This record gives sequence, structure tokens and C-alpha cells, in this order.
Amino acid sequence: MKKSVNFLVIAGGALALGACATIEEEVVDATSDTYNATLTGSNVVGGGDPDGYARAEVSISDAFDQICYEVKDVRNISTVTAAHIHAGRAGTNGPPVFTLVKSNEGEWQGCRDGAEWTENRLQGNPSDFYVNLHNADYPNGAIRGQLVD
Repeated sequence: MKKSVNFLVIAGGALALGACATIEEEVVDATSDTYNATLTGSNVVGGGDPDGYARAEVSISDAFDQICYEVKDVRNISTVTAAHIHAGRAGTNGPPVFTLVKSNEGEWQGCRDGAEWTENRLQGNPSDFYVNLHNADYPNGAIRGQLVD
């Protein structure tokens, strides 16, 4: 009898934890604003890698004070040495406001705490920001893309 009760308590706890994960995912989805960018060399002020290409997705979750990002489909550029979100409208350069770091798997993706002012500014006008990938051949930016809703 005691084993049956223990099993029921453990099973109930596991179900509750599973429900929490689902609820957390729903909260993140409901409270995140997601922006996308297409990165090309022709978007780089002063010129970037003419064949380079990538896509970026940036999500801001107010509920968790996090900025999540993923840079994918990186093609036709040499090894990326740095990646940032910069403040700056199309056709202008601006300072980096958020550094993107590689995951343990070597991908340019992850979530990090975001400064509230950065989150608010990005959400207020995402087109005033761009994702920029740098490499040894193009230290000022190999490919770049403005964030859009």
C-alpha cells in the first residue's frame, strides 16, 4: 500500500512539473516579441562580403528579462569572429548594444539577460537596430541586416 501511495505522489509530481514546463513555454510565447533580419554584404555601410548571407531571429521576453537570438543559414563568409546587435538605422553605422555569443555547440544562438533600456528600445522601434557579423576579412562587418517585425 505504501509503495502505491509513493508511486502516486511521484507520478503526480511528474505530471505537475510537465504542466509547469508547458505553462512556462506558453508564457514565453505570449510575452515575447520576435524580430527577424536577413543579413547580406550589400547591407553593410562601406561594403561587406558580396556573397555573404544569413538569417537572424531576435526575441525579447519581458516576463523573463531575456533577449534570445539565433543566427542561422550563415553562408559564403569566412569564420565569424564577432556578432552583435547594433543601434543604427539602415545606411548608418552605430555602436553595438548587445553581444551575441556562441552556444556550447558552436552555434550563434542563446538567451542572455537584457538590459531593460535595450529591451525597451528594441521593442519600441526594431528597425533602428541591426545584426552584424564580423570576420577577419571584414572586421567592420561582413554581413548585416536590419531587424523587422
